[in-house]
Amino acid sequence: MKKTVYILVVFLAVAAVSLPGCKKPTAGWGSLSGHVTASVSGEPLEGVSVIYGDSAVMTDSEGAYFYEGVPDGLQGIRFSMGGYYPLMKQVNITAGGEAVCDVVMDIITAGWAVGAGDSGYGTILYTADAGRSWTRQGSPSMVPDVRLKDVFAVDDQICWVGGEADTLRGTTVILYTKDGGATWSNQGSSLRTSRPVSIAAIVAHDKDTAWAVTSDTCMVIKTVNGGGSWSVCRESSSVVSYSALTVADGRNVWCCGQAADGNAVVEYSPDGGTTWSEMPVSAASSSQRPTDIYAASGPVLYLSGAGAMGILRSADGGETWENALSADVDINSMEVCFDNYVWAAGSGGIMYVSTDGLLTDDEVNPADGGYSTGTLSSVSFLRDAARGACSVMSSTGESGTIYYTVDGGRSWSQSSVPYEFGVESVDFVGGSN
Repeated sequence: MKKTVYILVVFLAVAAVSLPGCKKPTAGWGSLSGHVTASVSGEPLEGVSVIYGDSAVMTDSEGAYFYEGVPDGLQGIRFSMGGYYPLMKQVNITAGGEAVCDVVMDIITAGWAVGAGDSGYGTILYTADAGRSWTRQGSPSMVPDVRLKDVFAVDDQICWVGGEADTLRGTTVILYTKDGGATWSNQGSSLRTSRPVSIAAIVAHDKDTAWAVTSDTCMVIKTVNGGGSWSVCRESSSVVSYSALTVADGRNVWCCGQAADGNAVVEYSPDGGTTWSEMPVSAASSSQRPTDIYAASGPVLYLSGAGAMGILRSADGGETWENALSADVDINSMEVCFDNYVWAAGSGGIMYVSTDGLLTDDEVNPADGGYSTGTLSSVSFLRDAARGACSVMSSTGESGTIYYTVDGGRSWSQSSVPYEFGVESVDFVGGSN
């Protein structure tokens, strides 16, 4: 029997009723202000990034900040500055009001030093107490038996080290740790070149992005994935050898070296290494060789060198140069804090110290003792501009030690190191080396 299904559709007439408009609630906006100070000294911290979401404001010379247009409610605010432990604060923002959040930041006192090999592997030393004492890290299975040339500490866990080419294994040496130096791995095998190259200097912007330059070729290399892979971003036709590089804001990159004609040269990239331009250094003579470069605000560039070059200064990003520090000795390394505190490590055991951007300077001898006439190869300071360390090498470069200071470099004491060796570079977290 066939069933017939009848469907009854009932239309309900709904009377139109006048209702008030329905709107989504909209967030109110408030502001946030406060001061950031250092934990030990109590001094205000200038240049701290106060971050909400993808935007940020910076603290001024008094450590003060003011942040407008923050949505009301409980918001997460981050405080970040190189060389200090980052902070996250939960702040209750009231609509139309101004919340206050004062914070105290702890400085990171960790750092690394690197240099000549010993016992079958390159030397890596670590300090947790601002350079007073150092312990060795690594092993023959982690670290090749080569001279390690440069080090850059991103934070107290992440650090990169560049060294001479490992010809025995046929690889470039770019060592990396992400666990404070408990383990080290060589990322150099990811760099595809016809032969292994020697790294002269390495600089990182953060835990992902870093650059390095070679001393035996004319290459600038870069990583954007924490060293998972390195690639060549510049192969200069006019540079014989690079010696150093500096990076401002993660995009502006300057490298220094010796040109094919023997003159000093600076090369510049405004986009992190994609495009480059060459900047001859007219203030340097053909017998002078650049050794280090640093970008301060402006950008103001400092360029140190050998052959009585002293330190040159550029107020226009490298277009023109003038003499800022005259020196009869080679200047091997510089450190700059807050744009005006400058330390220059030279040969003959001499260091120049300035607190006014090299308008004036004092000459000191950190290694006044067994290495009083040795070569100061590197200098680095914590972000308090008071505590720092420098390395000194003998005339042969095979032995040396580290000295530390707590008063901005006016007086120095010998650090406790496991043995004496040729230290090439030292860097504290937040330093510029």
